[in-house]
Amino acid sequence: MKEKVKTLVHAIMSALSNCSLYSDEHFSVERFVKKSLEALEGIFQETDSIEFMIVEDDLVVNKKPYRDEGLWIGKFLRKLKTRGITRLEILKGVKEAELKRFVSFLARGEESPPDLPHIRAGVVDIVIEEAEIPVEAGEDTELTSEQIDKLREISSGISPFRQLSTAGIEEIVTRFIVTMKREGAILRLLTPVKTYSEYTYTHAANVSVLSMFQAECLGFGDEFVHDIGIAGLLHDVGKLFVSREVLEKKGRLTEKEFEEIKRHTIYGAIYLSKNASLPMVATITSLEHHRGYDGKGYPAFRISKSRQHLSSQIVQIADFFDALRSRRPYKRDWGVKETLALMKESSGKQFNPLLMESFERNIIKALKG
Repeated sequence: MKEKVKTLVHAIMSALSNCSLYSDEHFSVERFVKKSLEALEGIFQETDSIEFMIVEDDLVVNKKPYRDEGLWIGKFLRKLKTRGITRLEILKGVKEAELKRFVSFLARGEESPPDLPHIRAGVVDIVIEEAEIPVEAGEDTELTSEQIDKLREISSGISPFRQLSTAGIEEIVTRFIVTMKREGAILRLLTPVKTYSEYTYTHAANVSVLSMFQAECLGFGDEFVHDIGIAGLLHDVGKLFVSREVLEKKGRLTEKEFEEIKRHTIYGAIYLSKNASLPMVATITSLEHHRGYDGKGYPAFRISKSRQHLSSQIVQIADFFDALRSRRPYKRDWGVKETLALMKESSGKQFNPLLMESFERNIIKALKG
């Protein structure tokens, strides 16, 4: 029974993910809804209904706890909690249209669950996260103060002795993907730095957006776009393990202090590698994003000419571009064309020339659009 439940949850979450990106009628949504029904048919051979209940932070299925039963169970639990649902019952005889309607409710952030004959959802207090509200044309798509606070909260919870909570990260990246798919308004997603204290969080978000933009333009699939979005968001996580005094020092850094800052790539990679729920490219990118296309930079590898992973090359372009165009207390902000002109000088050295050409072409195209 347990494996059947896990198969069902995996199928529902896959349908939900696709529903967040596409219309309810998209073939990917319908395919996973059908897989969900197939899983339910197997379950209904043993029982007439399946009941999910949330007790504290555990998911209980037909009165049996499902603690630490894998990534998809955890994601499903968080999704139900986000919607304020503490009890969900699916009855034998459920139709495809009913299941699709319920998946749409979970994906789209509607205020209350639909009234369906074979699906009963108990809502105590609906909490709709900002990141899950579909973005309509003309809406403000910049990172909100609430989301900056969420990033700050995620960062404040980072510790060598505590595993990173990925729920908030997933929500923010999903919001960016939804907006790009529906509007293509990449530059409207980039958030200006309003205060010095916000720079760390807005820069991380902008690097995430710009990395996903590049991946999308290069024709990569949804999974890679999603993964590189997370990699961009976490590329500098290692700086949280560097002394704040060194990071915020206004004067010239000593050689020892500079070496300490350079270690943030290693600190970040070690920290992220311990979290199995994160995509591998997040760890790789954290380690490599300060190495150049020509093999120079840091950290130094035994094989000095070894090429960066593609994700690291993409994030490095996004990182450099946003760092230059962002106004901070000690520097002016650069215009887009001025920034691109400077970056082109390093094409073939610091940056992959093909990626640089694609980035320049598509950013300019987005500006004109």
